[in-house]
Order: sequence, then structure tokens, then C-alpha cells
Amino acid sequence: MAKIVKLFLIILFALSLSAAEFDRAFSNFDKSFSNASSINKKKFHNELKDIYLQTSVSKNRVDRIEVLERLVHSSKALGYNHKGYENELNALGGSYKKYLNSLNSTKQNDKNAQLLANVPKKLEQKELAKANKSVEKKQEPIKQEIQKNKPKVEPTKAVKTQASKKQSNSVKTKEKKQAKTIDKSQKLKLLSVEKSSDGIVLKFNREVSKDEQKLFALKGELYRNVLDFKAINSAKTGKLTNHIVDEIRIAQFSETTTRVVFSQKKKFDLKLTNDENELNIAIKGGENRAQAISKTAKTSGKNEKPNYAKNRIIVIDPGHGGKDPGAMGNGLREKDIVLSIGKSLGVILKERGYKIYFTRSTDTFINLKNRTSYANKKNADMFISIHVNAGPDSKEGERLAGIETFFLSPARSNRSKNAAALENKGDLEDMNHFSQQTFLNFLNREKIIASNKLAIDIQKHMLNRVQDKYKVKDGGVREAPFWVLVGATMPAILVESGYISNPNDSKNLAKKSYHNDIALGIANGLDAYFAKNN
Repeated sequence: MAKIVKLFLIILFALSLSAAEFDRAFSNFDKSFSNASSINKKKFHNELKDIYLQTSVSKNRVDRIEVLERLVHSSKALGYNHKGYENELNALGGSYKKYLNSLNSTKQNDKNAQLLANVPKKLEQKELAKANKSVEKKQEPIKQEIQKNKPKVEPTKAVKTQASKKQSNSVKTKEKKQAKTIDKSQKLKLLSVEKSSDGIVLKFNREVSKDEQKLFALKGELYRNVLDFKAINSAKTGKLTNHIVDEIRIAQFSETTTRVVFSQKKKFDLKLTNDENELNIAIKGGENRAQAISKTAKTSGKNEKPNYAKNRIIVIDPGHGGKDPGAMGNGLREKDIVLSIGKSLGVILKERGYKIYFTRSTDTFINLKNRTSYANKKNADMFISIHVNAGPDSKEGERLAGIETFFLSPARSNRSKNAAALENKGDLEDMNHFSQQTFLNFLNREKIIASNKLAIDIQKHMLNRVQDKYKVKDGGVREAPFWVLVGATMPAILVESGYISNPNDSKNLAKKSYHNDIALGIANGLDAYFAKNN
């Protein structure tokens, strides 16, 4: 009961924080949607879908009406089915026509205000121009006198001119760098500590600058890597044992310093990566009991049948299919790749003693709601959805790469939001069929914790399997609002097995051997999860 109350309070806190965000999102939509590109209009629409889902929990009638008004508007503009939203809006006493009239009226008022604002500016500019001319006339004799009295100076050499250019360029560069500096007006706080597949993730109230962190090593009977932050420690986690290294301690070292200490007998290194308000700490060279389980699962053959596999039901969900190809790039289609991985995974798990079901085993299209409802009917112990990621159509998008494992939760980073938006769009309007109660059921149970643990194990073992043979980046374990996971009543995760838009990842995704290794990594991760949580 205490756990349920605690979870309920957490949800209430999250919702209270989101009210201001809703207002900002609605205001931004009203100002920018009509003039946005087709791609950005879809992004706006997806953001509204996220808010719609959250209002299912809060049951705030005003927010619900506001998001429905805009969903009707964006659905009509994008050619989506808007009837479901409009019917719900009318049932709540809202009106799309009133919203449209209000929107048009606001835009007209803004135009009028802009025109009025420009009139005095133009008058001021004319007056200033006249004044400047009269001043220049008066100053002309003075300028001539100054010019006569100026000492003659030899022209500077070209080298000096270039040096001055370099100096001015360096000043500009410094100005640019200063423009990107982090706002430190808010005191830095460590909010939480979470395990990841290769270390831990520290979550702060804002981004951490380099001068606010210090990493050093202490040598003795134990090898210690120490990480100090100029921050207040608000995290509840104080100690982690046998997670990659023997021990990780988190404590308030002084009034202004939070200290994180990693220790084990052998030497090891830490790699720090910033991701907005999160700091990912990868531990390189760690060795402990959890890794012993990892090695056992990694070296185990396909014919091994662990005791914990008996009577376990796993539903494998190869994403997309049929009319929905999923992500496409470099001559590949997501629906083909994930079906190949899914079939390989099914063979491995069957041989290990698991009972296996597929949401699809051929090139057919399955609605999002039918995927998890199928798993629920089969009373599955686990739901594993397999996908391939894709970056935006740009040079920056091409650079995105790596394997990622997601579990259902509101997105914490732009990368997670983008991944969810990509997978959701194939059957986006189908989310109308998910009831408010379904989402409430998910939030009011602790299966999200099990999903997180499962995601960590699967991510770790996929990397163990593929990084020896292929050049693969670790995208980490992430949280994101994937609709395909919403209806599951069992632990559920979504695997992104690489970026089809990345030249290196797409080469891997084209190989059957890579599909088999990804499948074996997922199977080993599943074994490791049940070994620890039997």
C-alpha cells in the first residue's frame, strides 16, 4: 500500500510540473503551426499526442479540451482522422469552431499590433535621419581640422593585418563559446542515481559544466576513481554493490561538494558523457559477480535449457510490417530486418525451453493495440518489441548510431522523443483506441521497474555479443513514450538494433550474422534477468 501511495504522489508531482509546460506548448503551437513545414507539423502533432496521453492521467478537463482542440486542428491539416478527437471534444463541452475563431482573432490582433508598433518606429527613424544630417554638417569643419593635425603613420605590414584578423576572429569565437555557457544561476543538485548497462546515470536539475566536476584516482588496497561535483546531493541512492565494480558510494562530502566513489581491486577507468541534464558514467575494466552471470550467458550454447525458462511465455514483436515498412535507408527496410531478428530470437529461445509467440511471423501489418493485447491474451511473462532506428535526413542525422533499449516512460531527452516519434508514426492515429484506464493501469503498477531491469540486462548482453565482431556504439538504456508498449500488462521493452540512416550501422543491419548476434544477445539478456529475478 505504501508503495502505491508513493507512486501516486510521484505521478501527482510530475503532473503539477507539466501544467506550465502544457501552456507553453499550446502557445507555441498556436503561433507556429500554420507556417511550419510538413515535417515540423508532424512533430507538433506528436507533441500534442504526448500531452493527450498525460491528460489521461491528470483528468484535468481544461487541459484535455485545449489539447483536443489543437489535435483536431493538426489532424485536419495533416489529413489524419480527426473524428475521434472532435467527438470527445464535443462531449466535454468544447468546440473546434470557437477555437478556430479565437485563433484567427489572435493572429489578426497580433498583425494589427505589429502595424501600430511599426508606425512610431518609422517616424522616429525619419527624425533621427534629419538630426544626424544636421550634426554631421556641424562636425565637418572639426573633422577637417583633426585630419590636418594627424601625424603621418606608415602603413602596417600585411602580417600585422592578418594577425589582427586572427585576433578579431578569436574574439568572435570566444563570444560564440560564451553564448553557449550554462546558466549557473540555479544551484546544481544531484536528483537521482540509476544503473545503466555499462555504469550509472546521474540525473541533475540542470546541465553540469566541466568546471563543476573533478575526476581523480586514489590508489591503495583498493583502486578508487573519485568524481566530485559542486552540487547538493538530493539522491536517495547512497550505495551500489557488485554493479560492474565492487562498490559505488554517493554522499555529501562537504557543504558544497557531492562525491561519487567507484572502487574495486583492479585498475579501471571512467568515461563521462553529458546528455542534457544527465551524466552517463561508463565503467571500463570493471569485474564483479554480475559480470560472471554475463559471461555464463554469453558463452552458453543454443541448446542449453535453464530451469527458469520452463513455463515462461515470451511474446516477440517484430515492428511494422505489411503496408508499413518502418524506417528505410541505404536500400534496407526496417520491417524486413526486424522480422529476421525476431525469427532468430524465437529459434534460440525455443531451444532454451521458453514458450514463444509472435505478433507477426510474416510480412503483415498489425495495429499497435493488437500487439500488446495479443501478449495479454497469451498471459506472457515478457513482451519484446524489435525495431531499427533512423536519424533526421541531415549530416547530423547520419552521425547518429548505436544500439538502444527502451522502456515505457515519459521521454527525458530529445533523442528519446525522436525515437518514439519515429516508431509511433506508423500507426499514430490508432492511439485513439487506447483507453485512459489502460495507461493508468500501467502507471499504477511496478512493472515499469521490472521493464527497466530487463532493458539493462538486454542492452548489456547485446553489446557483449556484437561489439567483439562489429563496430557498434552503446546508445544506452532510455525512457520513451512508445505507444506499442502502453497496453502491456507484463514487463515490456523495445530494442532499437541500430540506425538504418548511419552508413556503418546499415552495413551491420544488412548482414544475417548480425541479426543472429543481436538475437543471441537479447536471449542472453533475458536469461540473465530471470537468473537474478526468478
